[in-house]
Amino acid sequence: MKLSLFSSFNRVFSAPDIAIDLGTANTRLYASGHGLIADEPSMVKFSAESGTVESVGNIAVQQPFTDHDKDFVSPLRQGVVADVEAASALLHPLFKRARWLGFSRPRVLACAPTDAREEEREALVEATRRAGASAVALAPEPLAAAIGIGMDVASVYAQMIVDIGDGVTDIAVIRSGSLVATSAVRVACSNLITSVSQAIMEKHNVEPYHREAERLIWKIGAGRANASLPYVVAGADCNTGSQRRIYVHRREVTDAMVPVLNTIVTAIRDAVKDLPPEIGCEIIESGIHLTGGGACLPGMADLIAAETRVDVHPAKNPLRAVINGARQMLVTGAQTDIWAVS
Repeated sequence: MKLSLFSSFNRVFSAPDIAIDLGTANTRLYASGHGLIADEPSMVKFSAESGTVESVGNIAVQQPFTDHDKDFVSPLRQGVVADVEAASALLHPLFKRARWLGFSRPRVLACAPTDAREEEREALVEATRRAGASAVALAPEPLAAAIGIGMDVASVYAQMIVDIGDGVTDIAVIRSGSLVATSAVRVACSNLITSVSQAIMEKHNVEPYHREAERLIWKIGAGRANASLPYVVAGADCNTGSQRRIYVHRREVTDAMVPVLNTIVTAIRDAVKDLPPEIGCEIIESGIHLTGGGACLPGMADLIAAETRVDVHPAKNPLRAVINGARQMLVTGAQTDIWAVS
């Protein structure tokens, strides 16, 4: 069944002023005529005493904290808004930048995963409105990503895009301007970090700091383990809480990543396998386009290609594919009257 390219809970009577990519790991804002005005971590720090927002984004993550500090909140889980209040708090100061540029009550184009449930889409709209938006339109993230990397989404030949973000792996086939097939699994880069952290904690009785676990997965990647010198990893002793440095071998990390990688790759393989023969043949011809943080993971493209037997093309700028596509939607949508109420 073909899916609409835009679902809008609050139809925008004219072209939106700003586009947002509210992601599990990072939030990006583009203002029409002004370019990218924010690219910051999706993190909010609340005051322990008053419960009010102390800082967001870059300023929040620059402050010392532990993974268990309840004053720090990530508003999204698995690619969707899990905390409307925190998401609104994150967006509000970022929207202030748009107001400084002349958008007092900005009209917003926001992107959502294709598997987002109605209540999850409503939470995104509500958070955006609370932050100061006058109207909100929603677009599928993989469509935005496809436009952002230069895919011809109007082509009569089917093309597949896989967006591996921090919280969700979103898969879509685009043909003649429509999403003709979609599937998603809420397993992505953050699950790799969590799995590695848990494995290290179980073996060494040390919980690695988030940035340390993150560093390991980007350093080692999705390839097979080879003999190498161990990595020095800093973390907190599970018994005392004091900082410790331990040696972690490559095999420990790759073994922890395998179940997560298998889940992601199996979802992509099944999506290809379930396509009608005609569309499947076109995908074999055009290949799989890979975006999101997963496209930056060493060995990921080769792993997907080996499992699906389809060529995989990592995007040149995978982390900003969604916001770059949403930016282009602001322009083309205004030119084609796509934002007008029908």
